[in-house]
Amino acid sequence: MQKILKSVAIACLLIATQSVNAQNEAKTISIDQKKNVFKVNLTSLIFKNLSFQYERVVAKKTSVALGLSVMPKTGLPFASTVKDKWGGNADAARAIDQTQLSNFSITPEVRFYLGKKQAPTGFYIAPFGRYNQLRFDQIYTFTPSDNTLHTANVKGTLNNIGGGILIGSQWNLSKSMTLDWWIAGPIYGSSNGKLSGTDPKGIPAQDRAKVKSDIESTNIPGTKMEATVGANQIDVNLSGPYVGLRAFGIALGIKF
Repeated sequence: MQKILKSVAIACLLIATQSVNAQNEAKTISIDQKKNVFKVNLTSLIFKNLSFQYERVVAKKTSVALGLSVMPKTGLPFASTVKDKWGGNADAARAIDQTQLSNFSITPEVRFYLGKKQAPTGFYIAPFGRYNQLRFDQIYTFTPSDNTLHTANVKGTLNNIGGGILIGSQWNLSKSMTLDWWIAGPIYGSSNGKLSGTDPKGIPAQDRAKVKSDIESTNIPGTKMEATVGANQIDVNLSGPYVGLRAFGIALGIKF
């Protein structure tokens, strides 16, 4: 009889243990089923830039992500600081005030989470690539040797492609919300673009060589500039390295 009671007691204990384990597993699976995170970069809003990222967990410690960033046409950031560097040059000040920029970038990445917790939680290292396009629009006024005020409409596009490695950390704020900190990630690649300007009044022949020289002598580290100056148009081709930094981004995410 005692043996039977012991057997029943052991059986009940095993059933209870299995029931608890099953409940814990069910809870774990319920949390782990949320493999997707959609995030909004809060810090980019300071620069009038809309930045989003979608992250998908593909393994216990690995995820893939795709970022999209769009800045609608807007004025030059920190315009007053830029004007100060030109030392009160009236033509430069007017050009800075008239400058409009827009920006688009797409950033794929793979994340490797290094902590004890499963992806997408904890410290991570993320190799990434980036394509970026910057559009430029400016009304530039200047006075050449004919002492007549000229107004040129300048437009341009700069294409950048590169890659790097980002380090960051992501926390669960709740079962459905995350906070992602993009700590730092240097970018290196190549850049090329073209600027074109039209002057309805025409550029005086005696000024064209100087305009070409002034453009090509502009000091942009590592960037090569080739200018073609005609009677009514200026074309400038740019090429050089693409150097940047992904840093200090704070993104709020929703898991689903």
